[in-house]
Amino acid sequence: MSTFNNFTNSLNQKFQELSTAVSQRTQEISTNLPSLTQSTQRLVQERLGQVTDISQLPREYLELERKVDTIKLIYENFLHVTSIYENESYDYPKYVTESVNDFSKIVAHKVQELSHASSASEAQNILITPTPAKEPRTLNYALSKVSLISSEYLNHIGDHDEAQVASVLLKYSDLQAKVAQARLQQDTMIQTRFNKQLKDNLEHNFKKAQKARKDVEYKRLQYDVARSNLAQAKPEKEASLRVQMETLEDQFAQATEDATIIMQEVLSNAKFTEEIKEMANAQLTYHQTSASLIEEFVAGFDTSLPASGSGATSKKVEPSEADDEDDAVKVDADDVEA
Repeated sequence: MSTFNNFTNSLNQKFQELSTAVSQRTQEISTNLPSLTQSTQRLVQERLGQVTDISQLPREYLELERKVDTIKLIYENFLHVTSIYENESYDYPKYVTESVNDFSKIVAHKVQELSHASSASEAQNILITPTPAKEPRTLNYALSKVSLISSEYLNHIGDHDEAQVASVLLKYSDLQAKVAQARLQQDTMIQTRFNKQLKDNLEHNFKKAQKARKDVEYKRLQYDVARSNLAQAKPEKEASLRVQMETLEDQFAQATEDATIIMQEVLSNAKFTEEIKEMANAQLTYHQTSASLIEEFVAGFDTSLPASGSGATSKKVEPSEADDEDDAVKVDADDVEA
């Protein structure tokens, strides 16, 4: 029994010694490792110019950083402008106010329908039935609408000449509606094939590169702190601090290599030439469609329509009057010769 107790006591003592050794080693490592505070302090000192012994990054790495930052800036600057295509009413006349009138028309339409309802269920269906979709608020749709309304006004007059003008306005309304639709298609193309591509690149590729670059900066700070600690270390701590510094140096080198690869991938995937071509093609299609529609309208325009407000008429010369004038000219000529 005593032999078993001696074995147990010996085992417990060894566990205690091992635990103490691990605890001391952990504390030593924690003390020696550059802390976040040390790294932050080092960064502040570098920014203030109090530290000049800063590890230099490879020239290739710095060049990649500049290129990535430049492309990122171009993407952001373009999106500041092209995001306008995501606002349907960017060219809508700001002085046109229709919201109240549109709401009143919707209410009046519902009331009129309800007046013809024969049962409670039918009335309920009228109330929950969605109203027709409103026309997009664009300049061309505004022109189409005002042309259509003006055409209706003229048709109510019942005059033949005004009816001709009303017909032209109706065709112009149709033209502007088609141009408006072409513009909306252009906007959709730019949103999906230009804006979305730039946003996806910024959100994923460029953020990934930025994260890798931050890791390089953090590893570099840790490495430089470790170098500084080693330079100021007491002889008994030099060995452990040197091992730590070499470990952090390897981590710094690995992080730099990883970030270099990521930035190279970002630049190879940044196909801005193709993206800008997609936007230009969308604009080209829109303008060609618009020009073709307007050209067709102008070519078929009836130039014989009476000018608005013009009451002047040209006098038609009768053949007999023209002959008399010719004879008078001849007589005058004979008198001169005489």
